[in-house]
Formats: sequence, C-alpha cells, structure tokens
Amino acid sequence: MSEQAPDQKFRVLLAEDDEVNQEVIRAFLAGQSHIDLTVVGDGRAALEAALGGRFDLMLFDHNMPHITGDRVIRYLRSGNSNNSRTPVVRFTAEADHATIRESEGLIDAVLPKPLRADMFLNTIETILRKG
Repeated sequence: MSEQAPDQKFRVLLAEDDEVNQEVIRAFLAGQSHIDLTVVGDGRAALEAALGGRFDLMLFDHNMPHITGDRVIRYLRSGNSNNSRTPVVRFTAEADHATIRESEGLIDAVLPKPLRADMFLNTIETILRKG
C-alpha cells in the first residue's frame, strides 16, 4: 500500500453477513472521511469484489454464507488477485487460540465480537498508516 495524499481516500472492503454488524461498522467509520467503504454480505461477494478492484484494507467476518472469510483470504493470498498483499483484519465471535492460530500469516489483526469502536478504529488506523 502506498502512502495516500491528504485528499485521497483509503479503499476498504468490509465482508460481513450480519446487517446489524454492517451498520455498527458504518457508524464507527461515519466520521472517517478518508475511508471509502465497500460493503458485501457474503464470502462469494467478497471474493468477487476483491478480484474486481484494489483495496487498501480488507475487513472480514470469519463465518459467512457461501465461502468463509478464511477461505476467501487464503485464495487472495495465493497470488490470484491485486489484493494478495492487502492488509486484512478479521473479526469473529470465536476468537479462541485455535481459530487465531489457523489464520497466522494470512491476517494482520483479529478483533473479537462484539466490536468496540476504540479498538476497531485504532486497529484499522494503525494498519492504514503503516503503508
């Protein structure tokens, strides 16, 4: 990810099947004018979006219809897209050690559900500013 000019936006993909969680994340990002958010509701749509465009950050739920978040991430990381190196934050209600260990090397951060605004915003801002 290259450094963004002050007037440019970071393109962020949110893959989350729960509409309430989608709205919560939209509310968290409401004051973040530097973020251009694309929201999809299942793993298949997430894969299509990631294959069809370039993102600066991808946010994935673990359990989604059609294809799990981890399967989409594994496919993208295999070099099959422009997003093979895009940072990924995964969130899940199942943030146990085994789930996290399965994702090592694939993701940049795991956030437990329910999401907390301060932790969520701090995590994504840190990752976006690394670039």
